[in-house]
Amino acid sequence: MCIERKKLLGTVLAAGAICASTAVAAPQFPFPQQVTYKYGHTATFVDPAVIQSHFNDWKGAWYKDMGDGTARIISPNDSTEMSVSEGIAYGMLIMVYMSSNNGDHQSEFDKLWAYWKKYSKNNGGMNWHVNNNSGRADDGTATDADLDAAMALVMASKQWGKDSYLSDAKALISWIKSNDMESDGRVKAGSNWNPALNSSYVFPAAFRLFKDVTNDSFWETAITNNLKHVSQCQNATTGLMPDWCDWSSHKATSTGAAVSGGSGGFYDDAARTPWRMTMGYQWYGIEDAKKINDKIVGWLDRTTYSNASLIWPGYSLDGASPYNMFVTSTYVGGLGLAMASADNPGYYLETIYDALGNTVGKKKPADGKGEAYYPATLNILYLLSMSGNMPNFYDMSGLTKYTKTEMRQPQTPAGTLLPVNGTASISGYTGWGAYGDKFGVTVVHPDSGSSGLFQQADGSVVGAIEFRIAPEPTYDATADLKYPFAGFALSFDENDSYYDLSNIAKIVINYKSQGVIRFAILDQQTQLDGNEGGEPGIYLHPTDNYTTLEIDVTSANFATSYDAFVKDKFVVPSWVTTILSHDDVMKAVRGFKFEPKMQKGGYGAIYLRQFDIYDNTGKLVTTLRNPNAGLKPIAANKNGLSLNGKTLQYAGLGKNARLEAFDLNGNLVKTLKISGSGAIEVGNLLPSKGTYIIRLCDKSYTKTLRIQR
Repeated sequence: MCIERKKLLGTVLAAGAICASTAVAAPQFPFPQQVTYKYGHTATFVDPAVIQSHFNDWKGAWYKDMGDGTARIISPNDSTEMSVSEGIAYGMLIMVYMSSNNGDHQSEFDKLWAYWKKYSKNNGGMNWHVNNNSGRADDGTATDADLDAAMALVMASKQWGKDSYLSDAKALISWIKSNDMESDGRVKAGSNWNPALNSSYVFPAAFRLFKDVTNDSFWETAITNNLKHVSQCQNATTGLMPDWCDWSSHKATSTGAAVSGGSGGFYDDAARTPWRMTMGYQWYGIEDAKKINDKIVGWLDRTTYSNASLIWPGYSLDGASPYNMFVTSTYVGGLGLAMASADNPGYYLETIYDALGNTVGKKKPADGKGEAYYPATLNILYLLSMSGNMPNFYDMSGLTKYTKTEMRQPQTPAGTLLPVNGTASISGYTGWGAYGDKFGVTVVHPDSGSSGLFQQADGSVVGAIEFRIAPEPTYDATADLKYPFAGFALSFDENDSYYDLSNIAKIVINYKSQGVIRFAILDQQTQLDGNEGGEPGIYLHPTDNYTTLEIDVTSANFATSYDAFVKDKFVVPSWVTTILSHDDVMKAVRGFKFEPKMQKGGYGAIYLRQFDIYDNTGKLVTTLRNPNAGLKPIAANKNGLSLNGKTLQYAGLGKNARLEAFDLNGNLVKTLKISGSGAIEVGNLLPSKGTYIIRLCDKSYTKTLRIQR
């Protein structure tokens, strides 16, 4: 810099006395910007303080000053001594957009850029993988990182008014064109190879920006050709695209660059693609990018019941997920933000914010609590992007500031609240009640312990509850975790007697709901098996208007696996050790419940006007069959996986079966190949004390247990 900053303090300088291109300047677009994008939808309810808090944790964990004028982002695919170009580029973007009047991060940006140049390939893109112990860098770049870094440099030139950033950006853009792109505009995997299309490397916003910066029409060709190929790689039903897609056949393919546990599906790479498409639409209105997301949003809305808390971390292209047990930022934002370019996203963006805002990252790389580098980094980028805090600084024309809005909050339902155990009823059933935890965060209207029955002005009775439920606690092996709960339940009598409902064929309800609401059967067998809270249930699709739904409760509608809820069948949660049959469940039932199932919390409601039970002859049930008592716990199937004390027992497995152990943050901590029959001590399988999800995968058979070590 021309003059040291400390020499400028208290000094008045004539215009032009400092080199404008190198002087330290306050951010021209300080965080939070809170602007409404020209296209698509902007989440105006995001709290900047939440983004700032996540950034502070992220920077403390993953940003490391090297002491030589450079800095890196720890990106521990192998260990904390490793860094990848992707992380450096993400870090540069984050430092640009998180710079504020109270905390300018230009110095950190400069050090990251210096690290990039130190390990660059021929003064261009950065060699993708660096061992900081040996100083060795693996030869060759990753195109996604090069694109992000070039974009960050362009944004930095506007954020700090430094011309050299723009010069560096132009040089890097030229290098990318010559090394990371084919002559027809197709994006390569990196400078040294092009085995297949990685759709998350297709970044329409960056391509259009590069065209504006360089006035080179090549980048328009890149938009057109790459979006054509991405579209051809999408599944016809779900719209999902694979991590890697063959350029010719447009089918999923494998490469040596796979970074996630899935093969041929929508996993950690492809997860970013819908977000990339949305940025292209929000910044520039690129219609072909929107069309790619439009193929996804219908399936996404249906399969997640309009809520991002049911976005799972990875899918086969037909929409099945082997990991339907936890939620990670990588997919919640990457896949979920397809909704930001949708014509009518409803409340989906609010549920994305619930999930991202309530997901914390590690404070130190070695911490057992919080998300690791990749999801924690994307968490911040997604929050910035969705909230209008990641606009195109190169062209801010037409963008307007917004005033922060509020998310939906629970209200007391309309009408007069009726007393508990009174004569008021829904379809003749009087034993209704609202409930909710008292841990201090969940809010329920009406209060827990009330009837939840409201008399309307016309004399009719509506059962209703609105709530904002707290997120499930972040897993911590050392803490006594308390899981939030709320709901609206029916007991057949005041004694909680069990009744034989094995001849019941359907239940007809007239309802409206918001949030992920699960209708569950309060059966005796689940209690006897020690799985209270894990009763079989189905999920209700949310609706703003009252809807009549016929719920099939015959044996045909009871699932035999854990992930069948996508087919609207009765299923137990993945942590339950035994899948119950229709006969197991329906022979002794004391009532039903409507409960929220959102891991990351959020708003929900259930309004109920009708609850009719029909037997298998089609007659309306007016008298329940006699109570059924004296049941015994049901043994697990002989084949598969079961837990006996502290021993995992397995039987009847194929030769390629495997056990996967996850902590409750979704981190894979152990994989073990098994076959045939045998037993494993929990203490020998798991690395430390705590609660874990154990998943058995054997051909088409899967089984999931939640166990404590």
